[in-house]
Amino acid sequence: MKKYIFSVLAVCLLFLNDSLAQEHSIPEIPRINAELAYLKYKNGSVIIIDAMSQITYTKYHILGAINLPADEGPRAQERIRAAKLPIPLDKEIIVYCD
Repeated sequence: MKKYIFSVLAVCLLFLNDSLAQEHSIPEIPRINAELAYLKYKNGSVIIIDAMSQITYTKYHILGAINLPADEGPRAQERIRAAKLPIPLDKEIIVYCD
């Protein structure tokens, strides 16, 4: 199972490699490689947000990731408020998408 989680994480975070990050870069958003993201995930120091559609999330999400589809906009904020999820301020947030 751990190998599967790492594989999914590696594939999803492939979009954050240097060449794609430079091509679609927003300077103020830091990038992270899959290996470092996995280490942080493994030690529990990050929150992982999955920005894929709910259908894609259901099939391919990283275990423990929170699904907030990018195309959902304000509805995602409403869903977060309704769920009353605790948001720890001491953790980094890693967002991935397809």
